[in-house]
Amino acid sequence: MSKADLWQLYRIASLYYKEGKTQEEISERENVSRSQVSRLLDHARQLGIVKIDITLPEFLREETLTEFLEKNLRLEKLILAPAEKEWDKMQVTAAIAQTAASVLPKLLKNAKVVGLGWGETMYRTALALPNRSVGEETLFVPLIGASGSSRPSLQINTIIDRFSEHLQGDRFFVNLPAFREKSVPLTAYESKRMRMLREYWDTMDTAVIGLGGPYMGTNFFEEEVSKTAMERVARSDTVGDILSQFFFADGSVLEADENYHTNALPLEELPRLPRTVCLAGGREKTEAILTAAREGYFRILITDTNTAQALYDQIRREI
Repeated sequence: MSKADLWQLYRIASLYYKEGKTQEEISERENVSRSQVSRLLDHARQLGIVKIDITLPEFLREETLTEFLEKNLRLEKLILAPAEKEWDKMQVTAAIAQTAASVLPKLLKNAKVVGLGWGETMYRTALALPNRSVGEETLFVPLIGASGSSRPSLQINTIIDRFSEHLQGDRFFVNLPAFREKSVPLTAYESKRMRMLREYWDTMDTAVIGLGGPYMGTNFFEEEVSKTAMERVARSDTVGDILSQFFFADGSVLEADENYHTNALPLEELPRLPRTVCLAGGREKTEAILTAAREGYFRILITDTNTAQALYDQIRREI
């Protein structure tokens, strides 16, 4: 094809797609038949002169994505936080936390006993919550024991306090460590607090939890358990954790280290709850979110649009 022919294809394509001219108008201007204009436009697409990109409007794309994930993950509700593709981990976390803080007062309305997990997203959500009552008798309780780490995101009593303060409920604090050496017995007071916490878990109607991705060797875990226990988790090929209970891609949970007891709500108890909300995002958590959803560990997911797209892509590859 000559340069003149290519220029003609370009002119016709520009008139039609850029300037909005009709094929009739183009045929008169180029002195060719209307049917020839149609053929030339087809040829321009075949040669790559014209590239057509069909994109749903953003709100419709998110609506389609939401419907697909709710159906395939058997979710009661998926709530998306807008996120830019180039955002880093902390920006995504902040977006999810802001969205979670705005919707949780409604989601927790009239809940009686609300169990809370820990993590960066949970902590940021606790700080961003509006001052709004969710019920006169709402009680916030920990789903995991206390951490010796200095990281605010792992101070479960702080998260409990912020939730109860902003949402105007009552609170139950815990003084038990998240990881306790089995060789160290509980005091009488600790045993009493654990029994009380267990009773609250038995009557709990709602849980709000975070979710971690594959274990990457954090300083937090090193502070809580022995190096041997930490290395055991690092070698396990688990895909994520909830309440510091690590699980595999098939949904099975890594057995606790024989030297430690984890003071946390067992994961198998999450599916029985009427309402469980998970706050989690980041493409590195895709497999963990998919596994946890399929196991029924949560029924409401608050995540970001980038993670939702990654979940969609993974499910489509599996179909």
